[in-house]
Amino acid sequence: MRVPGFVALAALLAGSAASAAVDEFVMIVHPTVAGTRIRRADLASLFLKQVNLWGNGAPAVPVDQSGTSAVRRAFSEAVLGMSPTAALQYWQKRMLSSNPARPPAVKGTDEEVITFVAKTKGAVGYVSTAAVLPLEVKTIAVLE
Repeated sequence: MRVPGFVALAALLAGSAASAAVDEFVMIVHPTVAGTRIRRADLASLFLKQVNLWGNGAPAVPVDQSGTSAVRRAFSEAVLGMSPTAALQYWQKRMLSSNPARPPAVKGTDEEVITFVAKTKGAVGYVSTAAVLPLEVKTIAVLE
């Protein structure tokens, strides 16, 4: 009888860990992107380029941060469910597959991501919670 309780507790703790990791970054989009929230699974599909369009049919343009940054690690674990190293391996396989795709552009700083998102229709990126966001981008909430 203790095993189901343990499984439920482990699931609860795993959910809490993912939720805590989401608190380590802020999702931003170009202001023309419709909506104010996105499901985690849909966001992962955009960043893994399993889908390339927003729900309204407009092109989605994801942008990542440096693979060595703490914000990239938090995003990858919370949204993609993998480490940045595992994400790199995913892209290596994907580029050589029968359905190849290029990984999202990579920017080195929060400021570079903000600039890219502000200037690129359909863009979506993430920045640290300490980033100062201009009016040229809007935030979106990540839902489980």
